[in-house]
Amino acid sequence: MRLTQTQTSTPAKHPSSRRLRSLVATAATAALAVTAFVPLAAAPASAESTAPSDGLLAEYLFDETSGTSVPNSAPSAIGAATVMNGNDSLWTGSSLVFTGGAKTSPTASWVRLPDSLLAGKTTATITVETKFDASMKNTFNFLWNIGNDATTQYYFTSVRDNARTAITTSSNGGEVNARSGSALSADRWYSLTSVIGGGRITFYVDGQQVASTATNLTPASITNQTLNAIGRSPWPDPMYKGEVSTFRVYDRALSAAEVTAVSDADAALHAASFQQAAQTIVDGVANVTIDEATTTLPSYGGRITWTSSDARLAIGADKLTVTAQQPAQGQAAVQTTLTATASVRGTTVSREVPVTIQPVPGVETPYGYVMVHFIEDSAGYAEKIYLDVSRGDNPEYWDPLNGGKPILASQLGTTGVRDPYLTYNPETKTYYIIATDLRVFGGDRGVSGCMDWCYWSSKGSTKLNVWESKDLVSWSAPKQFDVAVSGGAKVAELGMAWAPEATWVPNYYGDGRGAFVLYWSSNVYTDAAHTGSTYSRILWGATTDFSQSSYQYGGVFIDAGANTIDTTIIQNAGKTYRITKDNGAGKGIYMESTAAAEWWKPAATWTRLQTAIGAVWAGGNAGGVEGPAVFQRHGENKWYLYVDVIPSTGYRPMQTTDLDAGWSQLVSSSFYMAPSTKHGGIVGLTRGQYDTIRAADATAAVTSDLGSVEVAEKATDASIRAALPAKADVTLAYNRGTASQPIEWNLSTVDASTPGTYDVTGTVRTIGANLNQWVGAGGSTAWNAADRTLFSSTAISVTAKVVVTAAPLPVTAIAATRCVAGKVVLTVKVTNDGTAPVALDLGTAYGSKTVASLAPGASTSAAFTTRLGSIAAGSADVTVSAGGATAHTTAAYAAASCG
Repeated sequence: MRLTQTQTSTPAKHPSSRRLRSLVATAATAALAVTAFVPLAAAPASAESTAPSDGLLAEYLFDETSGTSVPNSAPSAIGAATVMNGNDSLWTGSSLVFTGGAKTSPTASWVRLPDSLLAGKTTATITVETKFDASMKNTFNFLWNIGNDATTQYYFTSVRDNARTAITTSSNGGEVNARSGSALSADRWYSLTSVIGGGRITFYVDGQQVASTATNLTPASITNQTLNAIGRSPWPDPMYKGEVSTFRVYDRALSAAEVTAVSDADAALHAASFQQAAQTIVDGVANVTIDEATTTLPSYGGRITWTSSDARLAIGADKLTVTAQQPAQGQAAVQTTLTATASVRGTTVSREVPVTIQPVPGVETPYGYVMVHFIEDSAGYAEKIYLDVSRGDNPEYWDPLNGGKPILASQLGTTGVRDPYLTYNPETKTYYIIATDLRVFGGDRGVSGCMDWCYWSSKGSTKLNVWESKDLVSWSAPKQFDVAVSGGAKVAELGMAWAPEATWVPNYYGDGRGAFVLYWSSNVYTDAAHTGSTYSRILWGATTDFSQSSYQYGGVFIDAGANTIDTTIIQNAGKTYRITKDNGAGKGIYMESTAAAEWWKPAATWTRLQTAIGAVWAGGNAGGVEGPAVFQRHGENKWYLYVDVIPSTGYRPMQTTDLDAGWSQLVSSSFYMAPSTKHGGIVGLTRGQYDTIRAADATAAVTSDLGSVEVAEKATDASIRAALPAKADVTLAYNRGTASQPIEWNLSTVDASTPGTYDVTGTVRTIGANLNQWVGAGGSTAWNAADRTLFSSTAISVTAKVVVTAAPLPVTAIAATRCVAGKVVLTVKVTNDGTAPVALDLGTAYGSKTVASLAPGASTSAAFTTRLGSIAAGSADVTVSAGGATAHTTAAYAAASCG
């Protein structure tokens, strides 16, 4: 039975009384907030805070005390909402309690919204005042949904993990997410707002923008809006557990200021609760260790700012950047404090936090980490290489490099890059990034009958993408090699080659030379047509440099009789630990160990240690995580394992201090990683390497015009480069000051054989100068575009002028004076010192003369009568021409008097 949306069990309240609550935050509540707490720099909610009414389609204020009907307070024809599975005990007087539970539960409360709420609308804003139960943080849920009970088209917000809003017309694989960079706290009131307009979906928390993503989708794209809801997902997810106070729907995109106004107005309803919320946040601030001269302090999701009363610690204008006076290398650490201030919607609470200032480490000291990964973005071509660096030596806080933009791209093969891994050859001192050659979004989808994942896993690329670098800053163009080809011949029928990783084995060849043992996942077939039933195994091979010439195919590494993918390895105390994703037997991510020296060979015996690793991050679903990445913390018996929560959430952390004991969930309010950071690898750095990476992560040149230089005619490129500035100062990301970086000058515009002034452009050596985009013929980025050419979209350029001066012609000019009849006569003598005739133009203040040709070794003189008894000192101008070249010189003379 379907209830009509206008059915009610209690009379509706008069709209005017409800509008008073919706539009104006009471002065009494605002006064309570001011007297109880220190105000923020941004004013707390006050009698001036109002929610905008323009474009308001629906406004549901959950201040009933009984019944199951919630009137629409907006001046529109849209009807009431209905509380499903409701009862009077769920009303608090200012909110409705959502009980949670299974979707099939007859007692799980939710709210049914009117049908077609945003039908045909190309812009919209949905804002809700809510607090949620802690169980929602790790459980799939929809806070609200515009759509129906199918899982193809929907527009929603979820508070799971890092809260997000998303829209899709192609199920979860096509979700366009605007995801917060940090998780929300349970049992605390939030204003959560989703805005669609201007080709973007934008997410706000408490009136502050936390995420925005480009999208062509709009609410009108959701063509079936027959089951719009609060607290209910179209998926078989648990029902929402928490409370909702207000729910508003606009048919336009509110401005940032208007979103803030909504948040401030609704904040007044719960002002008395914010002091405890702020206290809880500030109590959770961990002690701080500062181990570099300039760094950014943790903001705990934008809720914490910092101040200092210690002259050794200077806090920047952003109240997060700290500049420290570190003790010298070898000296003792310094203990001091900083003041952390938690801000919750106009309420602040502060406390002193202990701080340790570490001494400056040596350049070879293990320090910091770098992570390679890719990003899942169904709305854009993001399947490229990205790099993040740890904030200082802290492996629980990651800063995206290059402003979060790609570092590298591939124009080869499928033109997609997924599942990258970073590794190092200690013999050649070379770093390598290896990655899957697969483009899911916008790539080759196959043919009817076997498309997308069917095609990609049976007739996909068996080549791996490879980049190399000596310094982790400047990377080569990509190359590829085929893991199904060894010794010049095809050695296996493989459906694909996914998720490659490699472990360096010293003395692999037995003669002192080491090699990488490479491992990846492939479907293995018995026929060239790749037909019949099969499953994914982990295979292995060996190589020194990830080239076709050095690569040797090994065989099967893991065959579990069902699909296995994504193996990663770490070694400790004589044991090798491999962590693999099982997609066939329900084990999820599982870990095994062996003490075998040749662990890659079939004779090695493996002991299973743990299964379903990281499932807690996917609501207990062992299959909901993949792509494990493992590494050890510097100088400690502590290891981290990042698990990729699919399809788009990205990495979430696990930890252990005993590999044999297995992994546990790392829950920390100070852990940070950008949303959708997916499937990659991490390596440790030295302090020197860390500083090199940070100094190359630049946002702009301090000065883009570097002036001009002069070079002689016919100067070589080498001499021109030597004359140009060798380095440019750049502004570093994350408020880290400036650095000086080398310039690579493009001299293609300079014709050194012709005197003149030429504009030149130089590219500054930075992380962003790598080849991170490509374009094909006609500007196409289609996977099969012709003439695909790599370029950098984030390089920092500088300019200069090269002035090519004419070479001086070989003449000598002399000027002299004498007296004739009481008047001064000026004489100019020019000698041709060269080997070819020259033409002369002689110019003085008292006349000029042209000499058509002066032979080599010859001289000519010209006398100019001044008709003056005395003259001041001056010079004669001589213009010399020969072979189309012209030069100028002068001949000076002294003052003269014939009196």
